Amino acid sequence: MRKLVLLLCAVVHVAAVWAVAVTFHGGAGKVGGSSATVRSGAFKALVDCGTAYDGGKTACGFPFDPKGYGHLFITHAHQDHAGRVPELFNAGFTGTVWTTGATRDLLAVAWKSQIIYDACAERDWRWTKRGKKAGIRVHWRGACEWAQKIAPENLGTFRGTFAELKATLRTTPFSSGYPVACHTCQDLELEAMLRHIRTVPFDEPFTVGPLQVVFGPVKHLPGAACIRLEDDAGSVVFSGDLGTTRSRLVKEIPPARAADAVFMESTYGDAMQGTPEETERDYARFREVVGKTVRAGGVAWIPAFALDRSQRVLLEIKRGMDAGTIPPETPVYYPSPSSREFAALYIDHPEWFDVPDMAAVGPLFRRTRKSFSPKAKLKAGAILLTTSGMMDMGFSLKFVPDLLPRATTAVCLVGYQSPGTCGFQLKAIAEGRAKKQVVAVRDGATRREISVAASVHVFGCFSGHGDARENDAWLANNRTSRIFLVHGDRKSLAARAEGLRARFGCPVEVVEPNREYEIRRE
Repeated sequence: MRKLVLLLCAVVHVAAVWAVAVTFHGGAGKVGGSSATVRSGAFKALVDCGTAYDGGKTACGFPFDPKGYGHLFITHAHQDHAGRVPELFNAGFTGTVWTTGATRDLLAVAWKSQIIYDACAERDWRWTKRGKKAGIRVHWRGACEWAQKIAPENLGTFRGTFAELKATLRTTPFSSGYPVACHTCQDLELEAMLRHIRTVPFDEPFTVGPLQVVFGPVKHLPGAACIRLEDDAGSVVFSGDLGTTRSRLVKEIPPARAADAVFMESTYGDAMQGTPEETERDYARFREVVGKTVRAGGVAWIPAFALDRSQRVLLEIKRGMDAGTIPPETPVYYPSPSSREFAALYIDHPEWFDVPDMAAVGPLFRRTRKSFSPKAKLKAGAILLTTSGMMDMGFSLKFVPDLLPRATTAVCLVGYQSPGTCGFQLKAIAEGRAKKQVVAVRDGATRREISVAASVHVFGCFSGHGDARENDAWLANNRTSRIFLVHGDRKSLAARAEGLRARFGCPVEVVEPNREYEIRRE
């Protein structure tokens, strides 16, 4: 009898140990910063490692030890899901990165840009009494020890550590000009990260430790996936970002995968984004605003995310030019290097899409202005496409002081605006919620108010996220006993949870950050 009791206790103990456990470190109760730990016994893996934005401030450091993880699963290449991976490697992660082939190609561009940003963010700005900059921790290619020691033909076999690369970045102070990270070090660091990636096809299960893993398409952008993880005790699905049927490049939302629990994004909460007819009218309004602005000699300014959103905007500009709504010879300024690289990938890979529309953008893309200084005067009647989409950094922030005070400027907001960002403040002005026609912007330690004389227009048609109705369709065939909501503001998530409980009749929870949720098969 005693042996039987001990055996039963052992069985119970094993079941308790081997339950799938999930902890969200980011993306819980907010949009952005998606990152979660999946634990099965002693095995741990990360799902996504994205950048979080709070009023233009990026979170630093990790609430976990990157050295303790041997695997990372990436749903898609957007910065808020994969933007902190370079920082993760620099903090000691040396494991395997699992993702799709298209995501890998996009990450090669996204991570290169992030390496540059991280290197510049790590500069030690110390000001002398004379106002001169000193102690900058970056160097030119000519001062790089790696450029002198490693022949280009050997770069592919380089096995140096990230600590060595970082140490090299800090050895030689920059002397004059604009400080940027050394291109040799950027390339070495990028190569080192890409060697860790293993690509997997959709709908083909594979095994990682105690977990069976399968990536399924969600058509949010090329290569985007939901991820199903299962051990002997339970299974979970991470939705990643769910696409929308309203997208020009997306025609369907595939069914969800059965699991014991689903962690589902809910960017727009319980909101409905409009019928296909309403979406088409919004696209037409966008083309009309841009066309009217450039004909009047103004600047149609479109801040947009570098990946996917900018390319969708280019597609719509091309449609407007073909129809004559936008003057065909309008100069288009498209200065972001990463946006241009993403556009080139989109044009070169028509197989990524259900429709061949992006190939038609090629002629327009090739005549866009590659570089443009914010200090220069824009020609009358021009289109300006910049990053970031929230206008809190990059080229977008640099153009704010010059373009927002102009009555001839039309700002077209085409994406989600995080609270506190310049884009969020402009959206409040457009919707009549702002007390003053000003925005407060911060660049480094400087904060100032900019008067807004420009017209501001908000367009929901470019959204890459499904609304409540479309996400419900994604869940409809999913035999799940629990639903967890992430990637949305807390108020909208609470409303969303109430609606899902009524429709699906199962427990629905809004995920709390850094709380562990155990998932066991019913």
